[in-house]
Amino acid sequence: MSEDLIKVKKTTEEYELAKSDLVPDSGAGLLDKFRVIPRMVMLAYIYAFYKSVTWFMILSDPTNAQAMFISTIVGAGAAFFGLYVGKPGATLPKNKK
Repeated sequence: MSEDLIKVKKTTEEYELAKSDLVPDSGAGLLDKFRVIPRMVMLAYIYAFYKSVTWFMILSDPTNAQAMFISTIVGAGAAFFGLYVGKPGATLPKNKK
């Protein structure tokens, strides 16, 4: 009977925060809170990715070097995305697979 039970977490709690905790008054704090620079880097990568892939698709007979170039650009996307969503100080739980 206990095998049919599952654990459920309740997440309907509300908290009051000061407005300055969410949106600081200084300009440097705004860049940090809203992650403006990482978002701009991701937008630049998306643009480069789109332009290079559309260029590659219109080639009539792509060479191995051109294919490797596109593979590198696509592979760099995983690194950019990992840096964008990564949280500093986050660690994996021990003894978990």
